[in-house]
Amino acid sequence: MIKMMGIFLLLSASFLQADVNRFEAFVAEQISETEPPSASFAVLKGSEIIYESSFGYNDIEKKEMSSIESIYHVFSLTKILTATVMMQLVAEERVSLSADIRNFFPRLRAKYDEHNATITVLNLLNHSSGITDRSGDYRYMFDDNYYAYMLSQKEELEEYIDLPYLPGSEAKYSSAEYVLLGKIMEKVTGKPFAELVRTRVLEPAKMKRSGFDYRQEMLEDQVYGTVKYFSIVGFAMRMFMEDSWRDRYDGTTLWLKQFDVRWQPAGGLVSSIHDMALFLQAYRNGAFFDAETEKIFLHTPSVKVNQTFSAYDDVRFGIGWYQLTNDNNFFLQHQGLGPGYRTIMRIYPEEDLSFVILTSQTETDIDHWADQLFENFKARAL
Repeated sequence: MIKMMGIFLLLSASFLQADVNRFEAFVAEQISETEPPSASFAVLKGSEIIYESSFGYNDIEKKEMSSIESIYHVFSLTKILTATVMMQLVAEERVSLSADIRNFFPRLRAKYDEHNATITVLNLLNHSSGITDRSGDYRYMFDDNYYAYMLSQKEELEEYIDLPYLPGSEAKYSSAEYVLLGKIMEKVTGKPFAELVRTRVLEPAKMKRSGFDYRQEMLEDQVYGTVKYFSIVGFAMRMFMEDSWRDRYDGTTLWLKQFDVRWQPAGGLVSSIHDMALFLQAYRNGAFFDAETEKIFLHTPSVKVNQTFSAYDDVRFGIGWYQLTNDNNFFLQHQGLGPGYRTIMRIYPEEDLSFVILTSQTETDIDHWADQLFENFKARAL
């Protein structure tokens, strides 16, 4: 039997009940005690939280029910927080979107088609720099690593990055770009990345159960991630999973316990669904930046994503967010995917509707879940 806990805020139960019933019936068809073990949802109309709910278990072996305070890895949803802090620094004129990143990394030199190429801060933010994730090995790339010598100041260490396209001409998703953005923030402010996010995002939004490691009070509510052992995605995840992350294997599923992600700016945040709802609330009500900065953030001309196959009619990258069009619906989106977890966050500007979904299984069909949630709640946006 599915365990669930729901909290319905601001609108009366009767006003939302039909939509809630339809969506929860869909979730009940999808979820079981192990596939995924837990899933949490938050929906906002404008800056008002209208629905929060959590289904399943933090750890099915211990029969610990999940709640809206349960702690998940959100993985690449972290990039939106990273972009938020960078846009604050842009508004303060401490960083320019047009700045050449060699201003911060003198040894990082790039070329395209045998010619020198300039990469800007904006190119990093909208994934149009051409800097890619190397071989999919995150530990190698972000630790003793691919770019380490380029970020040093040692004169004898020089090498070019060969770019696959001219910066700004197209976009391709890369976590490495956001690792570099985090380093730029640290250079400009003289403060650690995690402290910048805490003081500039988490505290203003009152996100008390979020951070880049598990504080003691968060441990009892950690959600154990799961990877289906014989799936293609599961195989890929295991390639860069550290042994210390593994808790147990039950014959079909690998369970992951508490772990920290070192590439913080690209995907290191742990958070609850309620805190992520508070982030969207602050994001939508102007708590992070003024209207002009928000306009730049959300409406800077996007860059076309060069991809042959896509489920969407049009795919572009703006600052931080994918800009997607599908069946005449335009929305902003970011997903998170990493060992044990799959997450998604969307904003529908025309409907003034936004939501977050956090799940504890890598293989969750998160796009389908998000589409279903939108279909069941969009009537409330009209």
